[in-house]
Amino acid sequence: MKELGVKPETVVTGLRAQDISYPQLRVVSVRIHQLSARLREPFGWSLNWTSTRSATLVEVVTDAAITGWGEGYCDVNLLAERQERIIGRSPFEVEAIYEEMRLPGGPQRRPGACATPGLDIALWDVIGKALGMSVSALLGHQYRRHVLPYVTALYRKESADLCRALAEEARAWVNAGYRAIKMKTGYSPETDFRAVAAVREAIGPDTALAIDSNCAYDAGTALQLGARLEPFNLMWWEEPVLAEDLEGYSRLRQGLRIPLAAGETHPVDWLVRNYVQTRLIDILQPDLGNIGLTGARLLTHLCHFNSIRLVPHNWGTAVHTAAVLQWLATCPPLTPALNPPEPMLEFDQTEHPFRDAIISEKICPERPGGPVPVPPGPGLGITVIPEVVAEFRANLFEIPA
Repeated sequence: MKELGVKPETVVTGLRAQDISYPQLRVVSVRIHQLSARLREPFGWSLNWTSTRSATLVEVVTDAAITGWGEGYCDVNLLAERQERIIGRSPFEVEAIYEEMRLPGGPQRRPGACATPGLDIALWDVIGKALGMSVSALLGHQYRRHVLPYVTALYRKESADLCRALAEEARAWVNAGYRAIKMKTGYSPETDFRAVAAVREAIGPDTALAIDSNCAYDAGTALQLGARLEPFNLMWWEEPVLAEDLEGYSRLRQGLRIPLAAGETHPVDWLVRNYVQTRLIDILQPDLGNIGLTGARLLTHLCHFNSIRLVPHNWGTAVHTAAVLQWLATCPPLTPALNPPEPMLEFDQTEHPFRDAIISEKICPERPGGPVPVPPGPGLGITVIPEVVAEFRANLFEIPA
């Protein structure tokens, strides 16, 4: 039975023909692919410049010729040390495996974060393929089959006039049909003010605009800058201060009318304790590569109960995007209104040599700026192309070795 291009009913029929019941599936190996590629042109943000793009893909192979893929952090050393907790296990024990792959928490303390969220996503992909169901159907009710995107672009590049370059790029995205854009900030208060003003003037009042400062400021500076930015009607301000500056976020929440967003760098437990239960921010932006789909399932309900919007961080390959779309399909409406605030897909449009090349399908809006369909096939709904993965692979780790 071939993995590539297989139809869900063929998978199910094949398993039955082999007299393999679904829970008796067993994981036989895990491969961690570390990919990397150089960019044609470097770009930067408030913290750094980059000339490469990288990703970690996790491949789970079972004894029934079903392979699952995920993208995200995976502690290779811990996985090797605890390989008996995954090799030979049923992928249907995904939530137990998630808990057993947590980092040590120290004496008389709760265990730490799950160290293998990329593996977790791959296990959910296996389960979906085995049952002929999409991951979104496994996670719960599918509230939507399309998700509205916002374009992530407008990074810093070598330019004699930064504000003019950003305005021209923003105008090009609007002309292409997009109605929501996120730009990078955090360069200095005066530079940020001039850049946001230039972009807002270029795109007009009807295009939604968010900014991301990547934790560039202290709370006092952010308060002063935020007061100047309020007239630009921002969709949100992402990471104005350090993620751990909880008091700083509290000051900003009380002092500004701009919705606050954060959460991409932390595991699920930390997000729940510090952002969700306290309602410290307006929009939670977890990264599946740090929390896995098991953690995402937990956040779906807790954010709904606490009236916090979910707009996940998405800056990986098409594997990550497919997983995010499957998750967002299951997020219930935040309010009972006829037009409640909707989750959004971060649609990264910065240069990425292998982001879309590693899968057979194309994940994109049905029309420029329109909604992005949730992949309808089994599992994540995508077909990874191993030959392309190998082309961009810098390192490969296999367990068992």
